[in-house]
Amino acid sequence: MPDIDHPLVLYSNQSRHDLHKLFSRAIEQAKSSLHIVVYALTDSKILTRIAEKVANGVETSIFYDPSATPLPPPGSTPARLSRGLMHRKILVTDLERVFIGSANFTTTSLKMHDNLVVGLYHPGLAHFLREQKNTSFSFSYGKTQGEVWLLPSEGALERLLELIRTAKKEIFVAMFTLTHPQLTEALIAAFNRGVDVRVALDHYTAEGASAPIVERLRAAKIPVLLSQGQQLFHHKWASIDRSTLIMGSANWTRAAFSENQDCLLILQHLKFEQKKQIRKIWNIIEIESVN
Repeated sequence: MPDIDHPLVLYSNQSRHDLHKLFSRAIEQAKSSLHIVVYALTDSKILTRIAEKVANGVETSIFYDPSATPLPPPGSTPARLSRGLMHRKILVTDLERVFIGSANFTTTSLKMHDNLVVGLYHPGLAHFLREQKNTSFSFSYGKTQGEVWLLPSEGALERLLELIRTAKKEIFVAMFTLTHPQLTEALIAAFNRGVDVRVALDHYTAEGASAPIVERLRAAKIPVLLSQGQQLFHHKWASIDRSTLIMGSANWTRAAFSENQDCLLILQHLKFEQKKQIRKIWNIIEIESVN
């Protein structure tokens, strides 16, 4: 668990973390409050842990997308959107710990699919996510700088494009769905100015929604890796120059930045251990993928 001494922790099933156990334990340890904003909430153990906390008087608020959560727990609130999805995946416990990532609270997502989650100990960020009075929040841990963007939000797409444009050495992208033309062209422009650009995609979407982008990237000579196996390659992150991590619930699509309720987390000036872990996950992705 993230704490004062270890305020930023990365978790991924590809680095042999048990995401199901992580979220079950995080909910179980909550003493005063739970705040959950998630696209899909169907795992029976997670639902049982939540029900136990509610019965014990823990203040609980849950927001979900009704299209993906057919049997929500009592007291939860469905997102009512004119368009798009409520696609965020956020857990806040005791207004101190925050978990942001690509994993839904379903058994297959937590136990089978490839995901990345960041655990953060930051009361200020926890309050921001609970209150949601603004669409962006900046924070820091020593030299590490963080930004959270609640999409749709003016400025989030331009911020991501800025980071891609200022990359000096490398950009590694691990993404479930990539269809956004501006982001695609920014990656190609970076590659053309000498940046080592590599893209890994889920093989199901690469044969469907992402197929035109796969063709465009390969025509530009950018290496494209495709996942293998039955599990979803559900990642939604990018690493820039081994010091910046961009991740969250947002696929790189138009809908993520203009219609969906999504979340984008940017972490800059990561510590050596965190850089090493991201590199390890990427190396596993390269080994387990095909060209």
